[in-house]
Amino acid sequence: MRILIVTQYFWPENFRINELCEEFTNLEHDITVLTGYPNYPKGEIYKEFLKDKKKFNNYKGAKIIRVPIFPRKKNKLTLSLNYFSFLINSIFFGYFKLKNKKFDIVFTFQLSPVTVGITSAFFSKLNNCPNVLWILDLWPNTLVALNVIKKDWQINLFKILVNWIYSNCDVILAQSKSILEEIKKYPSVSNNTHYFPSWSESDLFKKKSKLAPEIKNKIIFTFLFAGNIGEAQDFLSIIKAVKILSKKNKYNFRIIIIGEGSKKIWLEKEIKKQEIDKYFELINSYPISRMPSFFKHADALIISLLDREVFNMTIPGKIQFYLTSGIPIVGMISGEGAKVINKAKGGLICKSGDHISFSRIMEKVINMDKKNLKQIGKNGKEYANQEFSKKYLIKNLEKIFIKLVNDNSLLNKKKDL
Repeated sequence: MRILIVTQYFWPENFRINELCEEFTNLEHDITVLTGYPNYPKGEIYKEFLKDKKKFNNYKGAKIIRVPIFPRKKNKLTLSLNYFSFLINSIFFGYFKLKNKKFDIVFTFQLSPVTVGITSAFFSKLNNCPNVLWILDLWPNTLVALNVIKKDWQINLFKILVNWIYSNCDVILAQSKSILEEIKKYPSVSNNTHYFPSWSESDLFKKKSKLAPEIKNKIIFTFLFAGNIGEAQDFLSIIKAVKILSKKNKYNFRIIIIGEGSKKIWLEKEIKKQEIDKYFELINSYPISRMPSFFKHADALIISLLDREVFNMTIPGKIQFYLTSGIPIVGMISGEGAKVINKAKGGLICKSGDHISFSRIMEKVINMDKKNLKQIGKNGKEYANQEFSKKYLIKNLEKIFIKLVNDNSLLNKKKDL
């Protein structure tokens, strides 16, 4: 199949679409990726990309078509310009760069913003081919949860846009069952929806890795957080929990935070303000391939999300990744994510925002017998390998694609008759 993948985020940025692209290339499909200039998560266009753009035109056999975008930077205005510039440029520049190429199917990796679906609809119509949308971030619900939009007319306007995008999809995939049910509420959605969760990167943890030299190897209980440092991750509650433990003055532990994001500068200032900076080590983001070496320092992995309806519907991709590592999870998370961790018996969690209970969980794992900790991590790994197998999920996705392409070919033949 000739597949066009539309995504605002792609290699060298760390997202699951990179792996999906690689897997479909390995299955001998012709893959073209329409994406922007890499600038996530720091918000600036990667220097190595600007030095030599040609190096980033191919990813493991897939051809990459890149369009210029306004960098995200660190505020809401520049983020809006980032979203808008990709929408306009992906259609305008994308049209001229792809006008001589035909596709059998268009597949969209939809994080924020949902407007990437407009680009997909355009190229689907242009090629008279099926359009598949994979929803990992539910709009306008996320915007409401983060107080980006508040007024009813704004919410309703976005719902009209979202309904139009959904109406132009042949298949809609949802990363959780709760999101799937929410999507079905739109009038344009019929029986073309499927549950399609993120997978676990099991291959990364199969190889032996050395301890990351960027972190000091200490005999101290180590919590680790890896990922985006943003509003949704509720670092304020983590800080409050650590503050409670610091007052007891009897626990020796550290929290290593790996990543970038809009709240990182705030986080650095806040932990100093609360006089708990001795418990934290903040380092920059690294490629996902390096994570096993960082995780080797960890006794437990932290996850937290704000208590918002849309976040409770979501299974953060981080959960599958954490579970696969074989390291126990501790966290403040509700809804779908909590259900997965509980079913896996892969960690100790409390409700989102409950920093008092979280401090008790931290205290409990610090004092826990190493064998019990190891068993919790083992439970999570076994569950992830069983429920979130990458090969199984991508093989199912390929079957959906093949059926759509065959049905579309049959329909076009009937039109010709």
